[in-house]
Amino acid sequence: MNKQCRDMFFIISGTLIALRLFFISNTLLIDDEAYYAMYARHLSWGYVDHGPVIAYLIRLFTIFGENSFTVRLGALTLLIMLTVFLYRFGKTYFNEATGVIMSLGISANMLFHTNAVVITPDVPLAFFTILAIIYYYKAYFIDAKYLYAAGVFLGLAVLSKVSALFPAVGIILFPFVIQDKRHFLSDIRFYGSLVAALLVFIPFIIWNLQNDLAFVRYQGSHVTSSGSWSDFRGLWLSLLVTIGPVFFYYSVIKPFLLLKRLLSISPELTYFTIVTIIPTIYFLVHSVFSRMEVNWPAPIFSGGLFLFGILLGENWPVYRKRFIFQVGFSLVLIFIVTVQTFWPFLPIKGKIDVTNRYHIYNAFPSELKAYLQTYPELQNKRLLADNYQIPSMINFYLNPRLEASALSINYHETLYSFLYQDGMFVGNDFLFLKRGKTFPKKFTPYFDDAILLQLFESKRLGERVASYSLWSVTNYRGKSTANSL
Repeated sequence: MNKQCRDMFFIISGTLIALRLFFISNTLLIDDEAYYAMYARHLSWGYVDHGPVIAYLIRLFTIFGENSFTVRLGALTLLIMLTVFLYRFGKTYFNEATGVIMSLGISANMLFHTNAVVITPDVPLAFFTILAIIYYYKAYFIDAKYLYAAGVFLGLAVLSKVSALFPAVGIILFPFVIQDKRHFLSDIRFYGSLVAALLVFIPFIIWNLQNDLAFVRYQGSHVTSSGSWSDFRGLWLSLLVTIGPVFFYYSVIKPFLLLKRLLSISPELTYFTIVTIIPTIYFLVHSVFSRMEVNWPAPIFSGGLFLFGILLGENWPVYRKRFIFQVGFSLVLIFIVTVQTFWPFLPIKGKIDVTNRYHIYNAFPSELKAYLQTYPELQNKRLLADNYQIPSMINFYLNPRLEASALSINYHETLYSFLYQDGMFVGNDFLFLKRGKTFPKKFTPYFDDAILLQLFESKRLGERVASYSLWSVTNYRGKSTANSL
């Protein structure tokens, strides 16, 4: 790799860091981020929809102040650390081209870019999964002393998001598949690493046992929602665009081609193939029957990243143009989304414009806050909503004396279901905030009366992107009482 390519690598990497710092400093949190920020305010060993790592990560970076920048700073920090680790790993154990390809492969990539500017459990999932893959590689091929560290990283990956189990299966299967590595099956350190992973994960298991297997029940209903051919096609086309066509090829298609000649490729390449193909098979099969969100199959690309880097890097002069196309494609996509967020120029509106997520709640820290300050008597009433997004944004940006909550009526359990039992609200009056201008009929049986107080609008460059209505509701009857009427 010549000096010009090396210089471009550092220039692009530095520019992307600056871009992300600008982005997280000048946008509102999206609703999911505000929800995870509420995790950090209520630390626990588990939550109904995810493990606790995201909560502790946000708490760590908001110790000295909580705002949209500090909430997201952990995400950007982990990505920067990951790019450094990958560059050093690739350069040390393969060649400099591989290090550059893997480092820039995630830095200049729309999927991982999103992980750097939007903090979700996918952030620590990617970080610890990739570290686990690296350290198990070092244990299998360099020195078995790395096994215990590898096990801890694997445990943290699964504790971040249980989808890390699929790369974990590939990691564990490797010594069973390769004859030269079967001596690990008689090495106590191999099993010690798995015990270490389990020990890291045990607090989440205990939390579930103490809470009627809340996470298991939630995921059981969440991942079995039926899908269609349209959902399947939309998922994988979205992934093709988001991850980039070349990276997608080496993560989703190339592992199956390598599987055909598994006995003729190097053990190192076999390791990364198995780690990648296990989650790929699972998500391909599962997405035929169930509707999935674009970020769910992300563990595929934690392993695919290494195939992408190694196979391109081992013959850099021949495959250089593929890498340039991949990076160029992803950089254009990052640029378009960034510009669209601040200065919309694409002829798209509504849900099609994903950047509206940064604007649909801007009425809360402005109009809603001003209204509640105008009528201080309303501040003695708790704000309720019919989902977790609205109360999370209210709590983060308005920080009311009485924390806003979600009723979860005909809606899945959320963090608020565990913080505030339904019986605590029975007989009390509240403020109810919902999207739209009409009071939902499904909530009518739960209150004596609902009186419209005010309408609010979130606007983007003067155009309405969302409207909300604030209601005064009296004498909440509770779920059990209302259902018996």
